[in-house]
Amino acid sequence: MNIETYKPEYKEAFIAMNLAWIEEMFQVEDEDRMVLGSIEERLANGGEIFFAINDEGEIMASCMVAPLPSGEWEIEKFAAKKEFAGQGAGKACLQACMDFIKEKQIQKDIIVSNRKCVSAIHLYRKFGFIEIPVDKNKFPYERADIAFEQYF
Repeated sequence: MNIETYKPEYKEAFIAMNLAWIEEMFQVEDEDRMVLGSIEERLANGGEIFFAINDEGEIMASCMVAPLPSGEWEIEKFAAKKEFAGQGAGKACLQACMDFIKEKQIQKDIIVSNRKCVSAIHLYRKFGFIEIPVDKNKFPYERADIAFEQYF
């Protein structure tokens, strides 16, 4: 497995992976559409998307880290294809985001999720994220019922 950064040819796979898990567990919200419809702008503002790619060239998982208008940074749109579950692809993408944050000397990052996302929440805690209250003004997702932050 290799970790690669965003390439335009990965855009549709990134969107499809995220829509797949959201539609399976929840409903796609306006905020999802906004984020997935503004990938290039988020990257132009300094963000990055990391992809785990297997030896056959298939995208296994992805994760984006991007600045928020508040100046904070968010790890968001963390997705993995079901057929690759348990192979460490999601963990590798999250690690790539963490390495990026440290390299950029970002002071703090935030993750917003839902308690139904048990595997992801376990991973966030394993990476040292601390649970905080969900700020619905910053993160208007209806499904958001848990948030995490980490300081560097």
